[in-house]
Amino acid sequence: MREYVLHEAQSRLAYGRLTGLVRFVRNWKARNDMKQMLAMDDYILRDIGVTRDELLRFSRFPLTQDWQWLREQEDLHR
Repeated sequence: MREYVLHEAQSRLAYGRLTGLVRFVRNWKARNDMKQMLAMDDYILRDIGVTRDELLRFSRFPLTQDWQWLREQEDLHR
């Protein structure tokens, strides 16, 4: 677990002053992927392991937040 946390921290700060911009662009791309996922059928989303309600909820988050990471954190706390 320690290695995972260290890797996540390093990957989030790996770009120095550009970290915020890189995070924004990465989250923007993930948001586009999320929009494509919303067009899928519910049974396909269930196979992927995400619900339509989760996608709709996370789509309202600002682009400065990584919805995939937030979802993983929620899963850890369940």
